[in-house]
Amino acid sequence: MFTQFIRTGCLAMAALLLAMPVSADEFEDFARSEMGAFTQYRDERDAEFVNFLKAQWAEFEASKGFVRDSVPKPRSIPVAKPPEPEKAEDEVTKPEPVTPVGEIVLPVLPPTLPPEPEVVVEPTPAAPPVAEVPTPQPEALPVLPEPSPYEEVQVPVGLSIAFFGDNYLFQGEFAFPQASLAPPLKPAIASYWETMSQSSQYEGFLSQVQALRDRLEINDWGYHNLLFTCGMAVHGGDRDLANLFTWFMSVKSGFDARVGYSDDRVYLLLPSRNRLYAVSYLTLQGTRYYAMTFDGSREKLGRIYTYKGKYPRSERLMDYRILKVPVLKSDILHKELTFDFGGEPQSLKVSYNKALVDYYRYYPQTNIKIYFDAMASEELKYTMVRGLKDTLEGKSEKEAVDYLLGFSQKAFAYKTDDAHLGREKYMLPEETLWYPYSDCEDRSFLFAYLVRGILKLDVVGLNYPGHVATAVRFSDNIPGDYVVMNSRKYIVCDPTYINASAGMAMPKYKRRNPNVVKIRNWQ
Repeated sequence: MFTQFIRTGCLAMAALLLAMPVSADEFEDFARSEMGAFTQYRDERDAEFVNFLKAQWAEFEASKGFVRDSVPKPRSIPVAKPPEPEKAEDEVTKPEPVTPVGEIVLPVLPPTLPPEPEVVVEPTPAAPPVAEVPTPQPEALPVLPEPSPYEEVQVPVGLSIAFFGDNYLFQGEFAFPQASLAPPLKPAIASYWETMSQSSQYEGFLSQVQALRDRLEINDWGYHNLLFTCGMAVHGGDRDLANLFTWFMSVKSGFDARVGYSDDRVYLLLPSRNRLYAVSYLTLQGTRYYAMTFDGSREKLGRIYTYKGKYPRSERLMDYRILKVPVLKSDILHKELTFDFGGEPQSLKVSYNKALVDYYRYYPQTNIKIYFDAMASEELKYTMVRGLKDTLEGKSEKEAVDYLLGFSQKAFAYKTDDAHLGREKYMLPEETLWYPYSDCEDRSFLFAYLVRGILKLDVVGLNYPGHVATAVRFSDNIPGDYVVMNSRKYIVCDPTYINASAGMAMPKYKRRNPNVVKIRNWQ
């Protein structure tokens, strides 16, 4: 209804402008009239919604979170036996893979990384140089840091928050009403919405927080995390009020957000287009509403009260896909990874942004495809390509993939998430570098990222019960275990099976049909 109203108003305004000339004053009067009508319409919707919140609540039974894979992962990983030497006649009948990897182009150096130092060879002077008296140089002026766009104008009143390593100031007099929250919670929640909707300050805040969302390039989860962080700042760390704040701002942003309550607790309920795991949820009219938190805690819901209806035009579902790398404050860490390949010690120096590790720490567990599709930071991409370029160029596709397999298998210590963290967690490449241990899916995400990003080969994920691996499509006819997707042959490559080369599946999974996961092509 809101969108239709705006569209109708814009068309009417355009028609009038085309029909007859208007002065600037007449245009401003007309615009104020249209905005006044829209404001009245919005206020009426808020008033109707408040009346709805005062009455239309019902009790529901919550469901426990889904378990993605009930089959336990192996506590230790097998080591592949060396392949038996081929017979002489086989060497004649089986052609060696010869297709070389394509040119590996070094990406643009990210501004957060220093350039590689150049080795300068000084020429030997023909004669001893004549001593020169150094010319006094003027004292260098200090370099002043660039001002932050959120700190250019100091205001007496504002809202300051810390969000993943940086501080942000929302400019304006954001003294949001401090609504009280005490039983009974149903009228208290209705009162909170009424108080916030009557405030003239929330629209200015909402425009700034959405601009910050776009600037940081964070997805829906990051946006709601940002709203919750602001809510905690507004309400002095009160989680229930912060949940109400996030709910109000989320609905005003067009999301189908809800709140529920049980006893003296308020829960934030967000529907998702992606299935979430290990998160309690309610099902209302065929839609699952997940009880979301942003600090790793899990809401254990039983019976909970919530309302059935929706605020007009608030229909957007959460999207947990990671289509962009968040632009967070740079906290660059460096790490040297060592491993053995072909009996020779190898090393690889990489850099990554620790802020991304913090950002993903409590990212909800969702569809495995989302992690395969995600991109890594420019710092990690650059240092990975720089460190592997000389080693991989000139090799065949098979040789290069085997090298990346050896790296993924041996450069990281293995431990299951339950044994390491006490919970199941899927790690993106930066996290695999940060944490002391990783397991099968973490290495598969990293290996697939490297094969696509550096070798430019097509990769799919292999989702077995209790295990995750990958498969690569080669230009040559590589022997060994394989899967078929869309009439194309993909050779099994297991980044967890120690010493296994392309074409070698773990013995336990040789005769099992995995769920083949198509990976998004972001090259």
